[in-house]
Amino acid sequence: MDCNNVIVTIGRQVGSGGRLIGKILAERMGLAFYDREILARAARESGIKDEFFEKADEKNNFMNGITTVFSSAFGTAGNFLSSESLFKFQSDTIRKAATEGGAVFVGRCSDYVLRDFPNRTDVFITANIEDRIKRAAEYFNLSAADAKKRIANDEQKRAGFYNFFTNKTWGASDSYHLCLNSSYLSLEQCADIIENYIRIKAEKCS
Repeated sequence: MDCNNVIVTIGRQVGSGGRLIGKILAERMGLAFYDREILARAARESGIKDEFFEKADEKNNFMNGITTVFSSAFGTAGNFLSSESLFKFQSDTIRKAATEGGAVFVGRCSDYVLRDFPNRTDVFITANIEDRIKRAAEYFNLSAADAKKRIANDEQKRAGFYNFFTNKTWGASDSYHLCLNSSYLSLEQCADIIENYIRIKAEKCS
């Protein structure tokens, strides 16, 4: 295992605080942090407008209407980019970033994309629905009822994206090294556990 190139992937339920946990961990360990930043980088490196990657992102309805949008954008019905092509460009960018040094990747099937990296630690963050509704309501400035609907809608898209491209089940515990419930831990404590797990793994290299 390459102990000098720590890679962490974080899958998360909406409202679980997974992105914030990843951010805390990256800052503590001096790792690069990639969430939506990876979309802009994929656009730069592929020469494709970032709006196309946004449409094919895990938070959007990536399987509906993409071909039509890209066909009209490029001017001819026979010249288009499929969601699979965009996923490949995005995956290439994630893999390239992972070779440049230690990093935390949030979402976008990064655990699957980086499955050949032995120094990888895959984490899934969950939380009780009441806590997720409260956090989502505050973050998106929604009522509790609307926050609950937003969670259900976003998670359906997120799971569909993951399941389609990986042939695995989003959130299934056997896909990850660690599964943490942030309802019983602070975000900082979740980061503590992940960091300690990584350090224990690294001891095997010494």
